[in-house]
Amino acid sequence: MATTTSSYKEKILHFLSKPQTVFWFGMLITLIATSLEVFRGRCTNYYDYQDSTRMFLEGISEYTLEYAYAHEIYFLYTPVFSMLFAPIFMLPWWLGPYVWNVANYSLFFLSIWTLPQKFWKYRVRMIWFLLPVLLQAIFCYQYNTVVAYIFVFAFSLLERGKGFWAVLLIMISACTKVYGGAELALLFCYPKTWRNFGYAIIIGIVLLALPLLNFNFDNPLSLYSDMLNMISSHHSDSDFVGILFARGLKPFLLPNYRLVQGGLLLLLALGFFANYKRWTNLYFRACSMAVLSGFIILFSDCPETHTYIISFPGYVMAFWLQPRRKWYDWALFWSLVVNFGILPTDVLCPRWLHEYIHETYWLDVYTYALCWGRVLWWAIEPRAAYLKEYGKAVATALLLFLVPLTISAQGGQARPVQRVIKVGDTHFTMKYVQGGSYMMGAQPGDTLADADEMPRHRVVVNSFYIGETEMTQDVWEAVMGKNKCKIKGAKQPVDYVTYEDCQEFIEKLNALTHLSFRLPTEAEWEYAARGGRKSKGYLYAGSNDIFECGWIGDECMKWDGHVEVKKKRPNELGLYDMSGNVWEWCDDYYGKYPSATQVNPCNAKRSWFHVIRGGGYNNSPRYSRITNRYMFDTRRRWVNTGFRLVLVP
Repeated sequence: MATTTSSYKEKILHFLSKPQTVFWFGMLITLIATSLEVFRGRCTNYYDYQDSTRMFLEGISEYTLEYAYAHEIYFLYTPVFSMLFAPIFMLPWWLGPYVWNVANYSLFFLSIWTLPQKFWKYRVRMIWFLLPVLLQAIFCYQYNTVVAYIFVFAFSLLERGKGFWAVLLIMISACTKVYGGAELALLFCYPKTWRNFGYAIIIGIVLLALPLLNFNFDNPLSLYSDMLNMISSHHSDSDFVGILFARGLKPFLLPNYRLVQGGLLLLLALGFFANYKRWTNLYFRACSMAVLSGFIILFSDCPETHTYIISFPGYVMAFWLQPRRKWYDWALFWSLVVNFGILPTDVLCPRWLHEYIHETYWLDVYTYALCWGRVLWWAIEPRAAYLKEYGKAVATALLLFLVPLTISAQGGQARPVQRVIKVGDTHFTMKYVQGGSYMMGAQPGDTLADADEMPRHRVVVNSFYIGETEMTQDVWEAVMGKNKCKIKGAKQPVDYVTYEDCQEFIEKLNALTHLSFRLPTEAEWEYAARGGRKSKGYLYAGSNDIFECGWIGDECMKWDGHVEVKKKRPNELGLYDMSGNVWEWCDDYYGKYPSATQVNPCNAKRSWFHVIRGGGYNNSPRYSRITNRYMFDTRRRWVNTGFRLVLVP
């Protein structure tokens, strides 16, 4: 019996170790996933590629807010991508997605299978490891799959002395999405370095000039300027799956993200050139590729789970070539399988569980960061005993620093989504807004933007609670005892209040509730109005159509003023009336924006004017845009001006 069982195990292991098995298993899932998305009409990313290519071929720029609003995403690829995607765009609507996914899956498999001979005995294991993340990217029609296999193909070509073809692939990647261009750094490890860099310059010029073949544009090259504006807008209002956004590290790294990226890149470059004698070593080159591809993802401004497919091939190449793998190397290896292969896959793990584990502990990012650091250690290959001891001390100190920060971050993530505050016989609701980073100010292409909405700049806000609605008169009466509002109603927003009136109300409310309410800063107000981390990039707070989410203009005239709160569509965070109804006081004095990349910036330079936001019922739509700023004398009161509150957790 034992022999039979052992025989079955051997047959199963032999079956799983065959390249045909893993290839056709992945191909079957690719075909099923593609069919499901095609028949349900959910090939979102593919349709984005298709629509952008159609616009490009018709002489219409895809780098506009109109495109972003229609597709709920900015188009971040170059005009070169649209040129190269055109042949697939020409295919029938149902066939194109199959060609895209099947070709990308097959080419990725082929890139691993054609690695240099020293990798051959590990190829099947490498593909099994990469398959879960690859299929996630395939399911979403991600272009990251293309970047990933170009990295691997170019590496293999360089190893075989095919410098021109390697550089051609690298430049195709770099000229469509900038990630791939990083591989040019590896050219230093191979013969004829400067000739290969010359190839890169010539090929880059030719590729970037390809849009000139589209005669529907007067100046196709102007699209690159539009594209750069779009890229500068892309950090959206989301937390991405990278070390800059990780719990515990975000407050330190994100406000200084360019300094972190530049400083670390400089250190990596110094380490790379200090080991120039090892450039001829295959293992060092594999580790260098792993470190490089890992850096551009782990420390990127906007990585997502499927983006890691770009960095994983380099990691498994270095892992399997490492002759001295420790038990903790295996632990990290299998942790990657769990955190990037099993947990993000809906059929293997409920989405709520994955989101809870990621957003509470960020195990995926921290695990890969440790793997990346381990490969970096292998690349340096310290031999001196004191350096090894120093490395252990640094690793221990880092763990002692990260663990308590990660644990403390759990409490911040477990905040209730809302708090109901009781005051006497009435109450009001505060919605939780998870902190993040975003580009504050007018969006590119917003023709209604005023000069004081410029320049756009990155700010970081910590988590906070904000009023679900503008402060209503029933709560005001419960706190103040008097109601001097001009348009009366229990659920009408408070109006006719000065900035000082708001401060008096807040002081009394804090005394009653033993909490610390205040007015929002401009940065907090705009972040919340945008929808925080759930933002869809709307022009107004909850829609691109002001009449869906805000009371303004002629529609309010029949009411002869503002109306009760919560009568229109809320924004992505469930906040009502942040566009229209009544203006809302902010805590900032009016003036220039605070400096970029500050955490919770607030303009404290004193003047007679404070900022008000959101627009009023008697204003035109331009004043209700989420980026519009207006100044109001702190001593004045008007029937269209109220406020909402913020509470810090």
